[in-house]
Amino acid sequence: MPTEDSCLADEMFRRVIAIVNLLMSAPEGLSVADIAHAVGAAPSIVRGDLLRLAQYGRAPLSVSSASDEEPDDESDDDGPAPDPLDEVWSLASRDFAFPVTGLSPLEANTLLEILSRAQAADHIKQRLKASLAGSGAGARRRVVKAGRTIYSDGQEESKIDELGAYVAERAPIRLVYIDRHSRPTQRDTCPTALVYDWRTCAWYLYGYNGPNGSGDAGGGFRHFRVSRIKSFGPAAAFVAAPDDSLVEEHVKSCWGVECSSAPVKVAVRFSDDFNVLDRLYADTADRPEAQYETEPDGSVIYRDIMPGCNEFRAWVATFGESAEILEPAVLRRSMALAVQRVLDRYAGLD
Repeated sequence: MPTEDSCLADEMFRRVIAIVNLLMSAPEGLSVADIAHAVGAAPSIVRGDLLRLAQYGRAPLSVSSASDEEPDDESDDDGPAPDPLDEVWSLASRDFAFPVTGLSPLEANTLLEILSRAQAADHIKQRLKASLAGSGAGARRRVVKAGRTIYSDGQEESKIDELGAYVAERAPIRLVYIDRHSRPTQRDTCPTALVYDWRTCAWYLYGYNGPNGSGDAGGGFRHFRVSRIKSFGPAAAFVAAPDDSLVEEHVKSCWGVECSSAPVKVAVRFSDDFNVLDRLYADTADRPEAQYETEPDGSVIYRDIMPGCNEFRAWVATFGESAEILEPAVLRRSMALAVQRVLDRYAGLD
């Protein structure tokens, strides 16, 4: 049964995704009040979400006052402080200019209502209406895990757009994919999501091959690194699309893009050092199984279920001496050996 903390984390995750979607579709920016109305949350909560997004680099945000009036040089500097509700937030980088088809129908209708009061927004309205007209074919998904430059060799924006068209239609796709042995292979799958992972600075295509799958493809979800997709086109065989809720559950269960093994229960103690706990909560806000136990000394034990430990271990290592892996034993030993290797390299220093 979900705990109160996990329900709040899930609510925050969905709200933040909605906020980023809205800002991606409104290059001129939106006020805190308009965003709050669109996502159905209090303005103070929405402003806190925006501040966290900006502070932890989740999205390249900028903020300005709703008023464009120039300050009077002779005016008194002790005037009233600006109303936070009048702040206008926008995305500073167009790397986040994803198609508005990434919006849900509810988000798209809400934004259309807001844009009806805005000037010079006809092109956005047209794209929103087009996305609503085709919403029955399946929503296009691009999940952004942080704000970095997201297009490069092998994962050009045009390539992402073409793959995104397959995702939007849930059209079965045949990939010519370079495997881990540098051999070209053919893979048929139903494309369900495009995911950008900031840890590897790479795009991934999530494909689905049914609960059992067939042939070499295997069953369930498979992750394909876009830079290793050499070509693609329509698949000859039909691959049934999964339910939307199954896709969302899978995306949220992954740590980064790893989903490489049976679920593993992990436990890590985080010390109450500067910014450590704030970052812990921010980085794990979208984890559906996250649990937090506060210890008498102020430290927090974070418990979760991971679909593989490689990327999770690398993340824990970024906390340095402020984090201690408690479970599983094999992961604790792996980290201890890594630390010992570092100490050996520095042996003999005064």
